[in-house]
Amino acid sequence: MADIKMAGKLIATPRVPARIYRLKPPSVNEKAIRALAGQLGMRADARAGRLTSDEDKLMFSDGNLQLTMYRASGGIRFIDRARWQVDDRESDLNIEDAAATRLAQSYIKKNDLAPGDQMKFFKAARLRVGEATEGGREASERTIDVAVAMRRLVDKIPVEGPGGQVIVYFDHEKQATGLERIWRDTDVVFRRGQSYRTPQSAIDEMAEHFRSKQGTIEVQEVRFGYFEDGWHAKQQYLQPAYTIFGMLTSPDSAIRKRTIYVATALTNAVGRITPRLQAKPDQRARPAA
Repeated sequence: MADIKMAGKLIATPRVPARIYRLKPPSVNEKAIRALAGQLGMRADARAGRLTSDEDKLMFSDGNLQLTMYRASGGIRFIDRARWQVDDRESDLNIEDAAATRLAQSYIKKNDLAPGDQMKFFKAARLRVGEATEGGREASERTIDVAVAMRRLVDKIPVEGPGGQVIVYFDHEKQATGLERIWRDTDVVFRRGQSYRTPQSAIDEMAEHFRSKQGTIEVQEVRFGYFEDGWHAKQQYLQPAYTIFGMLTSPDSAIRKRTIYVATALTNAVGRITPRLQAKPDQRARPAA
């Protein structure tokens, strides 16, 4: 069984009231994707564009514009393939986080992508390119794109996980070139939260989860918030959770691997979030020839 070590101070047990929400099933069909395409400025009438699909997603294309909806989550990706993260070899985008956030908020509001009072700035990531003369005597670096991530809030509690966010991409002209959104619609309050488990009990649950592993897991950070899953995950409930970020090191220290474990935070939670590890079947020796 892996040893568990804490890298820092553990967060306190939350005290803010919370609820467990039932989520609406995502609506991913031709009518929905064409409506959203029109909302985003694409030609979306029945004769326009090209519609394709597979078991995971539905895609609508019109020229350089491409919109994708994911069946499991209802998440969307929208890009202008002619401009998204394209370098013209000259421009350098100089924009502070505050200004980039205002651009993202304006774009999200204009396209009705998320309620303004239910999100907050999370981070801004810049795409930089470097150039150097022959021999590397002179080098320069430019920013050609900025991606602004806005995190979802539910009952004023931040949402953690790969979902629960809108990301908007801007080019050097500060024009939107793409977006990503995973933002499942809540339906009704399924259950009002009772008391919270302690963060330590969540770490103990993680330790039990990794009982078959050998080595050391260093817990680097524990975050509290509603948990929303990613693109390809079906999710029925939105509920508070502890997200535990760690580093697993093998006994000989030769291998280091990041771990993420998500544990429900309420004592009356629904089910579990991180699924149990599946036991590996015994490998029977092959009979001698």
